Amino acid sequence: MKITKIDAVPFKTTVPFKTMPPPHKSWQKHVLVIVDTDESISGVGETIPEPPAYARETQESVLHCIRNYIGPGILGKDPFDIEVWQEEIRRTIGDGSPFAVAAIDLALYDIMGKKTGLPVCKLLGGSYRQKIPLAWTIGRPLPTAEDSARMASDAAQAGFTTVKLKVGEDEVEDLDRLKSIRNAVGTEVEIRVDANQRWGTPERALRIIRKMEKYDLQLVEQPIAWWDTSGMSELARAIDTPIEADESAFSFHDVMRVIRMNAADIINVKVLKGGLFLSKKIAAIAEAANMPCLVGGFWETDIGAAAAAHFSAATRIVSYACEFGGPLTQERIVKEPLKIGNGCVEVPKRPGLGVELDAARLRELTRAQ
Repeated sequence: MKITKIDAVPFKTTVPFKTMPPPHKSWQKHVLVIVDTDESISGVGETIPEPPAYARETQESVLHCIRNYIGPGILGKDPFDIEVWQEEIRRTIGDGSPFAVAAIDLALYDIMGKKTGLPVCKLLGGSYRQKIPLAWTIGRPLPTAEDSARMASDAAQAGFTTVKLKVGEDEVEDLDRLKSIRNAVGTEVEIRVDANQRWGTPERALRIIRKMEKYDLQLVEQPIAWWDTSGMSELARAIDTPIEADESAFSFHDVMRVIRMNAADIINVKVLKGGLFLSKKIAAIAEAANMPCLVGGFWETDIGAAAAAHFSAATRIVSYACEFGGPLTQERIVKEPLKIGNGCVEVPKRPGLGVELDAARLRELTRAQ
């Protein structure tokens, strides 16, 4: 089997909220990749380099990278020769452009699954779990304390056992939201907070987290700047609540640094930060350090969410409720969306990623680009 053609298609979707600070947008930019082979088996993948401040890439840079560098470099390669095409990518672009690499990676795993008749999770380690618990996120622009409590209560009634609150814009309001959410859901629901690096110094983060800890936090995600590994280490030693690394954990080199410096207790593995192959390497490094993981997301469509579900199903060390957003958004680009119920998403059982692209819907979203 050989790769014969690679198409990269830009499109835009609406999103329920933005994860990062203003200016807020009601949409985000994606790139869909379709890879064809000489055996008439095609694979699909997607990526979302949004927001650029987080991804360090843009839709435009991803399209350029795939069309001019990655794509031409892997034409003629066998999708099953993972180390071969991964090495070709590294020779071409180094360790840069992980979001561009992810789209290609997902499409090639989709091909491998379709060729073998197996769901992707079987290619990654098997079905350790069949359903993936999800966290319900309350994001920006942040609602009032009353609205936050209502949203958390609605999520709990729908079967979600974990709520994630975006914080970092106003300390007093954040504490009011946390108090209201805890009062609304009681002790049966876990609450995690995500500062998206916004607390600045370790000293300020420590002061705020200590005030929040009385609401029994499950974890605190990325409290300070991604590069301040020593500051993260100081915090991890000073507080009881586990710290989760997200922006600090893009590559397996990043994860090694976090582990060596004891800078976090949990790793957020996002499949769109490099793809399934890299994600398995990161999970193996975390497992060697006895560090649990969760799988985050970017309000991807069901294509990216299916990949995250397969990875979560096949990776034992993923032991926290996950956050990939495809099943929780109304935006659809596949004919049959992922199934979600009682706060969990079911892992697709059909070959490959287990989702079928809706070409007509893609054309609509492409025209809206």
